[in-house]
Amino acid sequence: MKRIFSSRTFNTFQLELETWPYPEHTHNFYEIILINQGRGQHILNDSTVPYEENSVFLLTPDDYHAFQIQDPTTFTYIKFTEQLFREKHFSTYDNQWIKKVENALYKPNTISENLVIDPNDNTLLFTLSKALLQEFKSPKRYSRNLLLELFGAVLIILIRNLEKKNPPTSNTVYIEQQKLQAVLAHIRQHLNDKTLVTQKYIGTTFNISPNYLSKYLKKHTGLGLQKILTETRLKTAERLLLQSGLTISEIAIRVGFTDASHMNKIFQKYRERNPSSYRK
Repeated sequence: MKRIFSSRTFNTFQLELETWPYPEHTHNFYEIILINQGRGQHILNDSTVPYEENSVFLLTPDDYHAFQIQDPTTFTYIKFTEQLFREKHFSTYDNQWIKKVENALYKPNTISENLVIDPNDNTLLFTLSKALLQEFKSPKRYSRNLLLELFGAVLIILIRNLEKKNPPTSNTVYIEQQKLQAVLAHIRQHLNDKTLVTQKYIGTTFNISPNYLSKYLKKHTGLGLQKILTETRLKTAERLLLQSGLTISEIAIRVGFTDASHMNKIFQKYRERNPSSYRK
């Protein structure tokens, strides 16, 4: 999977697109994406959700995504790294606020749909993003200070909306969620290397008893390791069948099946059709 790198601590810009030119990818930065106009589908971490005007998405470096554009779309991007967060370190805020920021940013995305539902917050967020864009494109004296303050306001709006969707949890629960998300992210990233998704390897890597790993996953997700592997492979294959020009054999290898025949067998068992009919 392609990874996009940026050396900037902060960047903001707009794109007007009729078709999405980029493959599914990750980043080395955080990304806030605002939809100014347009309609389509956003594929984020194996989930596909619709987007429309005024939709807002927050991506961490561990997230991977792409868009399917139905109507010409104007995107506003706000990209930043942890260095900007440290520069805008909220020194005037208490430790509780800093923890809220860290909880929101330092974990893979668990909310794939539009993030900001409150209409007043949504209007304010798009107004702030417009001001950020103008100041960034035409810098003046004290522009960096102003950018940091505007960015801080954007972050506050996002975090209070994140808390509505993901109520704060205890530190113990949060740590457990972090571990679970790390395990699931590892599985998604290494589907095609069977040596890296064995019970022993995952258990050792994430400090979980290999003999307990499948029970651990079933406790938190309802699925054991093998079922998670199978479902993740199937969902990834489904997306590639619909969105890529790869052959069925190439997709089979990419998602960790032995060959096209193996993928066909699993598709028939769990989807009651073969990959070719699914693609059609």
